[in-house]
Formats: sequence, structure tokens, C-alpha cells
Amino acid sequence: SSMVEGVVITDRAQRIRLANESLERMLGLKQSPVNRTIIQIFFNPELQQAIEKTLFDGVARTIELPLGVATREGYATKHTEVYVNGLNPGRKARPLGAVIVFHDVTRLKDLEEVRREFVANVSHEFRTPLAIINGYVEMLLDGALDDRDTTEVWLKAMAKNGQRLSLLIEDLLTLSHLEHRSVQLTFANVDLPLLLDRVVERITPAISERQGRVTIEWAPEATFAEVDADRIEQVFENLLENSLRHATSDEIAIGVRSRRVGPDVEIVFSDNGPGIPYADQAHIFERFYRVHKDRSRGRGGGTGLGLAIVKHMILAHGGSIGVESVPGQGAAFMIRLPATRTSAAKPQGTIPQLQKRGV
Repeated sequence: SSMVEGVVITDRAQRIRLANESLERMLGLKQSPVNRTIIQIFFNPELQQAIEKTLFDGVARTIELPLGVATREGYATKHTEVYVNGLNPGRKARPLGAVIVFHDVTRLKDLEEVRREFVANVSHEFRTPLAIINGYVEMLLDGALDDRDTTEVWLKAMAKNGQRLSLLIEDLLTLSHLEHRSVQLTFANVDLPLLLDRVVERITPAISERQGRVTIEWAPEATFAEVDADRIEQVFENLLENSLRHATSDEIAIGVRSRRVGPDVEIVFSDNGPGIPYADQAHIFERFYRVHKDRSRGRGGGTGLGLAIVKHMILAHGGSIGVESVPGQGAAFMIRLPATRTSAAKPQGTIPQLQKRGV
């Protein structure tokens, strides 16, 4: 009963005679599987065959077995390593039954998959700009240097892709430092709307190009917070650029509003974009995850690391971030930051009046 692994004991007919609570939790069983057969509980011929062979020859076996498990969210697959051994009364006698131990290795499998995806994504992101740069270099070496106009166009393309590589490396290093908590944050009492104004001013050309508009509503009580100004400025910029990048049409409307919620400052970035499909919302803060892959690249998009960096920067401040979106009706990213490092502020009884201004 105290074992973390799921344990089952069967007789020679593969009818379950004992099952511990860990197995019931692992499989999400609502009733005990005792007195039912292996195939009735697991619906897996491979497991049945492994037990059958062990009951015949008494040899221990190990198999990897994916198991379908019902969850609150629907249906999930758990990866298990299954050890099958015989209940032997003597060395030469046939087993009276089998002992089956289920070890849940789902987390290890998930980590392996994340590692493979990360390597594949990094390789892909580096391959494209490198291929472009190498292609132009080869053509220039083959004699295209004599055509000045063409050479200038190619050099600009090489410089653009070189900058993309530099940005990707910088984002990867930033994210790595944040994930390993090796980034040193410099906290100060910062004017948050002033930070936002600086970001909006910096990206105004991109906003104007899309005939966009940014509306800011900032509660006076939420003006200041003890944060690292440079990091939070990067958070604001990433969230605004994310809205611009994924918009499907011009006349983009981006809204930023804030309020004080107890000891925290809550800031919401909303837009009138295409929204985020429900299936993607749980993954958008993952590295390299793109909802509209072709569209984001077509806009000269980012590295796929922006929202992952935002998440880790907010967490490094002791805050939280979430998203709400109805597909086709835009998206809203909500961040909360402690107003002070000691979080000593008392909750406010009402939502304060908002100051409105437009950009």
C-alpha cells in the first residue's frame, strides 16, 4: 500500500487477486479491479501476452506500455514501464500467478519529448537564415560582386538575417538565464505608465504602419511598483509586439489597463486580433510555440521566444501571468506584479477610477 508504483497480482487465469491503491490512482479507476481479468482492465494484448509467457516459463519480463487514462480534462496517455514476474512456489514449478509492477515514466517521456522538440526548433530557426546568408555568399564569390546594385540588395538581406540570428541567440541566452534563475534583477520603485509610454513611443512607427491605436487606462493607485525597470519594459514591448505581429488586418486596437488588486498591480494587454484557439492557450508560453506559424513568420515575426521570456520575467518578480481569449474575438494577457518586495499593501475595497488616455 505504501508503494508509489502500481502493483497487481493475478492467478493463472490472469484474474486480478490484488491491486494496490497506487494502481487505482494511476489509472483513475473508480472501483477496485479485483476479480476482473487483465484484459478487462487494461484492454492491452501486449500486456496479456507478456503475463501469459511468464505464467508459462516463469521468466521475468519488462515492457514499455502506454495506457489510456480518463481524466477531468478528457483523455490522456500515461507511459509506464511494466515489470512482470511469476509467483513461483519452487524453481521448477510453474508459477501460481504473476506479480505486475507499473512504474509511471510519463514525466520522463515528456521531458525527452521537450528536449527533442527544443533541439529540432533551434536547428530549424538557425537553418533558414544561415542558408540565406550562405547562398548569397556563394553567389558573390562566383562573380556577382561586379553588379553593385544586386550586391547591395544581397548584402542587406544578409545583414537582416544576421540580425535575426543575433536576436535568436540573445533571446535564447536570456531565457536560459531566467529559467536557471541566474539573472540578477535590480529592483527600484518604478513609474510603470512611464515605462509603457517609452515602449509605445519606440514602436509607434510599427503601430502607424498597421493603422493601429493603443489606448491606455491606468489607475493612479497602480502607478508605482518595485520592479526591475529594464526587464518590465521588455515585458511591455514583447506583449505589444505580439499583438501587432499576430493581427490579421490593419486598424489594430490594443488596450492596456491597470488596477490595484490587494498587494499587486494588475496590468491587462488586450487586442482585437484573431484570438487564440482553445487548444493552443495552454501552450503559448512555451518556447518556440506559434499559434499561426506561417502568419507570424510572414510578418517578419519574432523568434517564438517572446512570450516564454515574458512568463519567466514575471515569475522572477514573484508575479503571475495568464491569458483569456475567445477565438475570433481577440486576446487578453493579464500580468500581476507585487507592488512592493514585502507585499505589505492591504487589499483595496473597490476598483479605483481609471485615468484614460489614447495614443
